[in-house]
Amino acid sequence: MADSGNNSRSPDQIFTSADRIRQLNEIDKDVAKLIHSAGLAIQALTNARTPDSPLENNSLAAHKMRFKEATSQYFALLSSIDVRLRRQVYALEEAGILAPEAAASAANPRTGELAGAGAATAAASSNSLDVSWLNSRKDTVGKDKEAELWAAAREFVEHLARHGPSSATTGKITDAEDGREKMEVDS
Repeated sequence: MADSGNNSRSPDQIFTSADRIRQLNEIDKDVAKLIHSAGLAIQALTNARTPDSPLENNSLAAHKMRFKEATSQYFALLSSIDVRLRRQVYALEEAGILAPEAAASAANPRTGELAGAGAATAAASSNSLDVSWLNSRKDTVGKDKEAELWAAAREFVEHLARHGPSSATTGKITDAEDGREKMEVDS
């Protein structure tokens, strides 16, 4: 969660590429801690005992305390990571590596809404795959297969109704009219 000692620098300080990489490395380590704290929070909700402390208190109050500690650590790490990643994005924008208008106009990350008419054009120009086109395509393969299986099941049940369950013990059902094999049954 530490900012690797870079908080003591003045706002006018220019960070080198090595400093930025060190900061990203610290963020990466904190992401691992974030995932660990999420795991601890989930574990606090269970009755599972950890191998490192099998004699710990298993009461409801102890579970609540462990959950509260883990979630507090989780949200503190999440906030810290968010702030530091935003600083990295701003540094990339200042260096001209990342265009500020692309990040601001594509979508508002908090609401998920597009910023305006220009944003749709910017998003379309940066992504050659139009998601709305993909979403509008009709997928009937699954429905067709399901209908086919239901029809086969219906024929099977009708065959059982006509010929009785003794014909199902042979393992195969043939249609008496044309001699085709319709469905196999495990016996």
